[in-house]
Amino acid sequence: MYNGDEKLVIAVDLGTTNSGISFAHLQPGAAPRVRSVTRWPGQEDAAGDSKIPTLVRYKEGKPIAFGADAVDDPDVEGGPVSYLASWFKLHLHPSTMRSSSNIAVPPLPPKITLKQVYADFLSFIFKHAVEFFTTSAHDGERIWSRLNNTVVIILATPNGWDSYQQGFLHDAIVVAGVLPQGFEPDRLQFVTEAEASVHYALEHTRGGEWLTAGAHFAVLDAGGSTVDTTVYRCVSTTPKVVLEEVTGSECVQAGSVFVNRDAERLLKLKLANSKFNDSAFISAMLDVFERKTKRRFDGSDEASVIAFGRMQDNDPSCDISRGRLTMTSDEVKLAFQNSLADIMDSCARIIERSPKVCDTVLLVGGYSDSAYLRATLREKFAIRGIQFITADDSTKKAAAEGATSWYTKQLVQARAVRAHFGISLNEFFRDSKRSLKLESERPEAKYIAADGKPKIGPILSIVAKKHEVISVESRKTFKYAHHFASKPDIEEMRNCSMTIFAFDADTPPDWVYVRHSETKSLSPGVRRVCEIVCDLSTMYDGFKSEVNPKGQEYWTIEYEFEVSFGTNSLQAEVQWKVNNVYKKSPLQAIPGSFV
Repeated sequence: MYNGDEKLVIAVDLGTTNSGISFAHLQPGAAPRVRSVTRWPGQEDAAGDSKIPTLVRYKEGKPIAFGADAVDDPDVEGGPVSYLASWFKLHLHPSTMRSSSNIAVPPLPPKITLKQVYADFLSFIFKHAVEFFTTSAHDGERIWSRLNNTVVIILATPNGWDSYQQGFLHDAIVVAGVLPQGFEPDRLQFVTEAEASVHYALEHTRGGEWLTAGAHFAVLDAGGSTVDTTVYRCVSTTPKVVLEEVTGSECVQAGSVFVNRDAERLLKLKLANSKFNDSAFISAMLDVFERKTKRRFDGSDEASVIAFGRMQDNDPSCDISRGRLTMTSDEVKLAFQNSLADIMDSCARIIERSPKVCDTVLLVGGYSDSAYLRATLREKFAIRGIQFITADDSTKKAAAEGATSWYTKQLVQARAVRAHFGISLNEFFRDSKRSLKLESERPEAKYIAADGKPKIGPILSIVAKKHEVISVESRKTFKYAHHFASKPDIEEMRNCSMTIFAFDADTPPDWVYVRHSETKSLSPGVRRVCEIVCDLSTMYDGFKSEVNPKGQEYWTIEYEFEVSFGTNSLQAEVQWKVNNVYKKSPLQAIPGSFV
């Protein structure tokens, strides 16, 4: 039963190839019921399908069609040219993910920014979700009129996304008009697609047959662009299911669009000397490959037939007869080869990191419809005795429904950090091996602070280690003591900040910046996650006057940052003491790429 205030929750899974929206009208004392939007413009023949193609067509700088309606090119000879925005989610992936895939990301339409594409698409699907709710829910118009100013939006994002992508989506939601400028922070929430999917999967599989306290299991969410894998430990099953991540999740850019990419390369090679090596023919072939071949192919020796053309379309030299292209089993396997290799490696890595045997993997996401993907996983991990359970319905977006369930159930109570997180710190110089090592590397980094004590830095001080499991309730506390030779002006205290850095590899460097870098270039592999900013002017009276060993006066102020790394979005507070009483204030986290 739901025990909070009456609320409308809308969850969005904006995927690379398809998107979906689910919602729930939460009422005190009633069991939450999750529903999906199953009616989209241009998809009247696919009633009940909750997926809408993630497409926007532009003409003269304005959106003219969305989803299925955007597929067909409406251009007429001599008229304005239209441009299709597709796979635009790939533009938002972190640079480390983009560089690993070598995929040619379709360019955005001329003079259209990525944020505008996101805003236009989000605006469109949100308006139709509201229309669906108001016309299909009992008393929907009145409910929407009563609750629209407090509606909560949940966005499902890949495991590999962090605060930069969340900040981008925050702005896009405002530009789209989904939420107003300056909305209350709790009205927009983020959940990883994998965590949303585990909520969906446990509702759509017979978890009671295998889920027991202490069991370790994985969820593999195979989507359009990314394949996310997370391993969980079941802490308890009664009175409610409670889960914990046991190691950092995996996220590889090996989704179904990469099978399409390699299939296109294969077709162009196969048809190199044929009249059918034409963009229109290849596009028609890829459409059939996407809808039928990719899903049905199971790895057997049987050939696959792609019916793309007319009876008079023939070319025996490349296996085309009566508008039908025949592909051998080995040819189709080549289209899957790179994607499956990355998925197998990613799945093996996380299973090997699990502290206990992981004997069940739940498969969700549109790509998990592939019979060949499922067969390859079962063959690869058969020796480990792992069972693979398909928990998805091909007409649904698991992450969208799961994100709505996540809001009320919150099954996951501890999460594993995917990278090392740290802050820039000037350490006290001590007569230790570490301090002497740092001094030998950069003697110029050692200095005497205002309090008269030797320090060295800036050092990358790791505060959350890669794969460390952190409870959603716990927080990391950073104690700061700033020393000034003279008392700062109060205005200088209004915009104080602390940068959170991340390092994705296994062994982080000691130094934040490259040596002798005038522009403060970060050490290789170090990246800015966000800047935590706050107004410290309210604690100005907390400055203390002290005297260093040389008899010089200096000023000190002490405060603490509290940062939560166990939540899906980074949260922070600053606290300080006044007359032995702690005071707290929330902080704003500005994504690193926006600073």
